[in-house]
Amino acid sequence: MSTKGQQRAEAVLKGEKTTPLSQKNTINNLLHRAIKFRKSRYVDHKLDQFKQKFAPINGVSGVVHASSAYELTGEQVADQVDPNGFEIPAKVLFSKDRLNPGWQQIHPMGPGLKDMGHLSSLNAVLQVLTYTPALANYLLERTHSANCTLQDYCFVCAVEEHVRTALKGSSYPLQPRIFVGKLKKMSAGSTSKDAFDVWKYFMEQIQSFLLSEKTSKDKRVHETTALYQMFGGHIQKRLQCSACNKEDNHYDSFLYLSTSIAQGNQAERSLSKHFKQPVSLSRECPSCQHEGECKGKQTIYRVPMNLVIQLKRFNADGSKITKHIQFEEKLDIQHVVTEKEKSVDYSLYAVIVHTGQTIHDGHFKAYVKSPSGIWYCMDNEAVQVVSVNRLLQENAYMLFYHIPPTKLQKQPTTQPVEISMERSIETSVERVELELEEESEEESEEEEESKDVQVSTKVKVENKAAIVVQHNEQMQSKRDKLGALIEKEVNESKSAEVKQLLLAKTDNQFQDQIDTWEDTGLVEKRNQTLKQIKHKRKKVDAYDLDYDRGKVKKVKNKNKNDKFNKPNMFQIASDMKQQQKK
Repeated sequence: MSTKGQQRAEAVLKGEKTTPLSQKNTINNLLHRAIKFRKSRYVDHKLDQFKQKFAPINGVSGVVHASSAYELTGEQVADQVDPNGFEIPAKVLFSKDRLNPGWQQIHPMGPGLKDMGHLSSLNAVLQVLTYTPALANYLLERTHSANCTLQDYCFVCAVEEHVRTALKGSSYPLQPRIFVGKLKKMSAGSTSKDAFDVWKYFMEQIQSFLLSEKTSKDKRVHETTALYQMFGGHIQKRLQCSACNKEDNHYDSFLYLSTSIAQGNQAERSLSKHFKQPVSLSRECPSCQHEGECKGKQTIYRVPMNLVIQLKRFNADGSKITKHIQFEEKLDIQHVVTEKEKSVDYSLYAVIVHTGQTIHDGHFKAYVKSPSGIWYCMDNEAVQVVSVNRLLQENAYMLFYHIPPTKLQKQPTTQPVEISMERSIETSVERVELELEEESEEESEEEEESKDVQVSTKVKVENKAAIVVQHNEQMQSKRDKLGALIEKEVNESKSAEVKQLLLAKTDNQFQDQIDTWEDTGLVEKRNQTLKQIKHKRKKVDAYDLDYDRGKVKKVKNKNKNDKFNKPNMFQIASDMKQQQKK
């Protein structure tokens, strides 16, 4: 049965009169009507046949769909998990190969920063960021600002502008006003008086603005920004289930490490103790699905390009641990990395130091290594050159290490011979040696710790005979103690005896020789002694006397033996000229 629309259409074709159509397509209907899209029905058989010829190399087992090779574009890679269970990101936002860990050129030393209201912590953090080689190269190349589409404000662009201005070598201190107001937005529990809190805030803001234009919500993808490629690393937690006793790996990313300094007095040792502490995590076991607390140990699985270490000097109440922690220009972390990760040697490039007794009344300053390799102390507006020895004597609060750029070495032209058995033996021997070294180092660390404990617990013996003067004593007490000190010096000191011996000693340096003179060799010994004290002044000869009187001219390289036997050529020439004139 035909519809009304079909009947009307047939009537129009036959030429019959029909009732006029009502106007339903109004403006409101047209503007508010949704547009429905349909998938194209066109099928390109040649394109399908062409796609069937190709398949992804690293595809999953089973049926391989040819179209999956075209679904990944740009920097995307297939989702994978390495043999240790580490999830590789599906997409890399910024490649680590694009970063330059070393200075590309020698920049002039930048100026100091004005203190914008007791914010020395901000100035110290900005100076460290400016002289981080990888970050400075990234910002100087305008890698971010050239592609930034934010109209109002961008934190990364602000840091870039500051670094570019500082590395121009201005002679006037800079005013970081643009960052002062931003510190008011720090999260709860953080304070702008702590340089570590300011550093964390900068890391959070830079990461947030780098991800502002990215749509991916994958955590692993977020850990591939330029910031994470510079400062980011991963920690492997080897956890054991309490139910089935099976081990499994869990991975966490980090931008910095915080170590306790309550025990020990070396930064490298405190870092190793931090990773030797057992860890626990409440999770579901992937093997038996048992939910409970899993315990294990932790190591660094992926080392960062720039390693930031905070030494916990402040307690919860704000008081400070003032003891000195030894740190070196080189840092070896082979004891805290996984077995399969290559050990790297870090080089120190910046240090943040706190002066004061508490976090509330202290002051921060930064020590940075310039592009020319010279260490500078950046104390607000003051900039001065310092030695490495002075730097290593400071009570460091934050240490900044980086992997120096590797120098290219000439590779041998001869091809290596495949010796599988020898290699396996060498690797096994190396493992045994490493285990023995670790055991010996652990024993030495335990011995040093026991020595430190013995020194700290040793009873202090006061010298009762010593005269101690306090700075807050009264003047009369100080005078009495000074008189007692003088009296003690007179009675007990040996300075008077030494003075008498010096006065009794003859001042004649030839006394020993004179005492040994005898009548037989008296003249000879006297002449020898006189030769020793003979004046070094040159004896004036007749030639010098004639030169002073103007009778002769000085001859270059004259022979002293012939000066009296041969005539003076200059005098003869002058005499001949006088005769010719006559």
